Amino acid sequence: MGPLRDARVGNNLTTAFKVLMANRLQALLTLCGMSVGVAMVVIVSGLGMGAQQTIEQQIESAGPTEILIRSGNFKPAAIAGATQDSGGGEVSQGGMSDGVNDAVASVAQSGAVHSHLDMRKPSVKMKNKTPATPLGEAEMRVVTNELKNIKSVAGGVAGNVSVDADSTSPVRVVHLQGFQFAWPEMRSWHLESGRWPTEEEHAKGKPLAIVTAAVAARLWPGNRDPLGQAVKIGGQEIQVIGILIPKNPGGDTTTAVVPTISVPLALAQTLLKRSTYDSITVRTTSVAVTSTVANEIKDRYRALHQLPEDMLEDFRVETQSVSAMPSMGLDPRLARAVHSNVAGFEQASWEEMARSLRQAGRTFTLLLAAAAAVSLVVGGIGVMNIMLVSVAARTREIGLRMAMGAQTRDVLTQFLVEAVVLAALGGIIGLVLGAIGLAVAKHGFHWATAISPAMLGLAVAMAALTGILFGFGPARRAAVLDPVIALRSE
Repeated sequence: MGPLRDARVGNNLTTAFKVLMANRLQALLTLCGMSVGVAMVVIVSGLGMGAQQTIEQQIESAGPTEILIRSGNFKPAAIAGATQDSGGGEVSQGGMSDGVNDAVASVAQSGAVHSHLDMRKPSVKMKNKTPATPLGEAEMRVVTNELKNIKSVAGGVAGNVSVDADSTSPVRVVHLQGFQFAWPEMRSWHLESGRWPTEEEHAKGKPLAIVTAAVAARLWPGNRDPLGQAVKIGGQEIQVIGILIPKNPGGDTTTAVVPTISVPLALAQTLLKRSTYDSITVRTTSVAVTSTVANEIKDRYRALHQLPEDMLEDFRVETQSVSAMPSMGLDPRLARAVHSNVAGFEQASWEEMARSLRQAGRTFTLLLAAAAAVSLVVGGIGVMNIMLVSVAARTREIGLRMAMGAQTRDVLTQFLVEAVVLAALGGIIGLVLGAIGLAVAKHGFHWATAISPAMLGLAVAMAALTGILFGFGPARRAAVLDPVIALRSE
């Protein structure tokens, strides 16, 4: 039965193509209607996905998906615990805690977000861990291997180093900033010229550097092309391979006092003689999970550092919204009230934003479905039209086939195959037209576009399904013809 069935399918396909070639004009008009409908689905969905990706990238570049982890608790003890703070009596950045072992802290044992009413609750005696545990490979593994919803992770170190006396640069001290492969994308760094170190070069700690044009002007005065120039540090010639565009071109802070040179993290750790990290930066997959991930990091680090419940964290986990809120000399009591509520406010606001984006995406999807339905219905009507014409023109042929022994399902299958072939051809042509339209929109009008393979497959499948739905009626009509009446037809 298998070879016989395959032969029937092949005969039906051959017959379908012969019929379409015999009715070229009608087939071409029907293909136009179907292909334009599919092309519209592809173009509109591509523009919609491109717009959504652009919005998400802009939201991410604004920082709400970024989490910064540092060693040491730089918060005053009364604002520590489940809260996040960056002001109200903190010691200077880079120092450890002040060595107070027993500090009074208004913190909730449950770890819930505080409100300003928590300040009225009885105080709980908390302890500080000194010195704080530095950030090392164990802390890095937690965020890279044990947590979900992490898009990228990058460690960083920084410090001043002396330039070798035999270096060609007149500068004697530079600020070395070590970064990892994911860092430029996370911080939206862009190059004016040159290239980034590759992932392999980062892993091997190659002596390569990224500088701004202002830094290059200080390192090599009068040199118009800093690419390829080298500064000698620790006996190594560190070559400049990229010129970084500063975030604030009007006031490049990387040249303030000591010029900053960005090098692969492994190289910076070697030159600074350190194996730990100053900071670990985490980028989450969505604004909706940033606060949740920050809390998970905190819980995992407490367990890793074996901190009991009555001890404050010896690390600091901050989302960018919190770190951007310095106390600016506020009264410590007001600083407590503001900062203790930031975490809850941030989580609620960003999750609400994420829900709004998802709702907007669903609404847009429904609009696309409606547009696709209308366009494909129009194409389906064309398929039905040509199939009705084909049945009317081939009535005698149908009667002859049935008189020679063809069954009802054979005639039905033949006309359904013709309808599906017509619709599928229209879908394929529509894909080509849609791809051309998206290319014109991207390169001609500079609009954001995106192509989803699933959407392309769905468009062709919908076209074929339309052919089946609208072709069944004419096929059924042909299959139920009386052979005697059909043979008498002219």
